[in-house]
Amino acid sequence: MEKTESYWKAVLQDRAAENRELRCDAARAVELIERGDVEQAKSLLRRMSRQEMSTP
Repeated sequence: MEKTESYWKAVLQDRAAENRELRCDAARAVELIERGDVEQAKSLLRRMSRQEMSTP
């Protein structure tokens, strides 16, 4: 099956949404570290890592 332009547009939109979410989570991890809540930041980063590995 040939991939259409609308298919690729949807793929890129999904990827952009994932990137926005990752940037927000990374910013949150930085805030946690700056506040001294390193354990919570590590937990968040581990969750982010598992999500990224499970993305096809």
